[in-house]
Amino acid sequence: MGRSLVVVDDKFHHLFAESTVQTISPIKYILENVKDEKKRAVYNLSSSYGYQDLGYYVSLLASARNDKVYPSPRTIQDLKDKKIQQLLSEDLFELIQSKLSKLQSDKFELSIYFGENISTNYKKLAWELYRIIQAPMFRVYLEKEKEWSVKRIKILTFPELAPAHLEFAASTAIEYLSQNKVIKSTNKKMIYDLAILYNEDEVSPPSDKVALEMFVDAFREAGFYTKMIQQKERPNISEYDALFIRETTNVTHHTYRMARNAEKEGLVVIDDPLSIVKCTNKVFLEQLMERLNLDRPKTFIYDKKLFQSHFKQISLPCVLKKPDSAFSQGVHKARNEDELIDLANTLFQSTELILIQEFLPTDFDWRIGILGGEVIYACKYYMAKDHWQIINNADGAAEGGSDCIDPKDVDPKVLKTSLKLAKAIGNGLYGIDLKQKGDKIYLIEINDNPSIEHGVEDKLLGKALYQKIAQYFLKQCHEQRGIHA
Repeated sequence: MGRSLVVVDDKFHHLFAESTVQTISPIKYILENVKDEKKRAVYNLSSSYGYQDLGYYVSLLASARNDKVYPSPRTIQDLKDKKIQQLLSEDLFELIQSKLSKLQSDKFELSIYFGENISTNYKKLAWELYRIIQAPMFRVYLEKEKEWSVKRIKILTFPELAPAHLEFAASTAIEYLSQNKVIKSTNKKMIYDLAILYNEDEVSPPSDKVALEMFVDAFREAGFYTKMIQQKERPNISEYDALFIRETTNVTHHTYRMARNAEKEGLVVIDDPLSIVKCTNKVFLEQLMERLNLDRPKTFIYDKKLFQSHFKQISLPCVLKKPDSAFSQGVHKARNEDELIDLANTLFQSTELILIQEFLPTDFDWRIGILGGEVIYACKYYMAKDHWQIINNADGAAEGGSDCIDPKDVDPKVLKTSLKLAKAIGNGLYGIDLKQKGDKIYLIEINDNPSIEHGVEDKLLGKALYQKIAQYFLKQCHEQRGIHA
């Protein structure tokens, strides 16, 4: 965020004296000159958060100044009103049961300081609670009836801590803030903070390592402090202004939850959660393309009962798809009736509905990249060797070749069809897949998380492709704050 500031009463400043942490008293923060528009992360460790107390005003005025403050006025108020359940994620219930399962008592208190507990036994639980509550110091009161549940959460202050806890809290704060410092030696002013979500273990990620590095460079040039994050690190999304998801998305996945939390926190986010919902479900897309009167391979939606009564009428060969298939996974070709029945029965084990589509063999598929209603790249993806798809997952995700084409040289019907479908989804980053047979254009699907890999989608524009996306984020961040660049 550029700078971090700890607001703490004068009598506790000595706890940070030998560190690089910048401190200020509550009254000095309240009365300081607010002409400096640089956004800061403000950690409010005031000695009281009562209504109209100094600590309350610190958080309230920090919000007015566009500082990112912890705890926020909303958090302070929510905890006073005991609306605890609304602050806890669904994932936390199981974690609480697991971590407290060996306790003999039916009551437990957990004190958390910047995501840490004085006992390492509760390290993961402390961090998860901190990630949700987003207050620098607080205590969670839990009780067990049949199962453990949170009864109360109280924001903690330095004056009420025992000496050992006070020392631990201060040292933890210093370590936390030193790890998250974003002040760097640079001549360029970083305006916003952006996180790029990726997964180093993903087999077929939407962007390879080189492309991710190109994104980081482009965002930094545009004025973003940029950080690569992974879900397993349990990042605090609220610390950022924007989120760029470069991990394959799914509605039942952490990518969707993170996008939803980012949107709720007011971040500019791609992929936005609504686009994820729409694009990752092929049943929805089939209905949408029907409404838009877009040409596509003949497609039918079946549940198990309907399939059993109609399968003999299905033209072969055909393509079977799970509603949430991605990167050629969950997509199968049936050449005869036996394969059709076997594949359908296998798919019905994990989904209520399947799609069966006529098979349209082509040498390549079009992929048109669209950002904010503008075509930013056009690619031809050729079929994998001796295979009917561009990715052969049965052969270690082997891929066919590709060509990057100047959009000016692409059939206008391909671009017009792609733009029409993208507009019906939203205003984000999309990849539209189409087939072309003669002068006929067939829409296949739209992807909310399209591939952007080095040497493929960027082959024509190179660095400029990444800069286009970075500038789009910058424009969206400006517009969100009413800034006209």
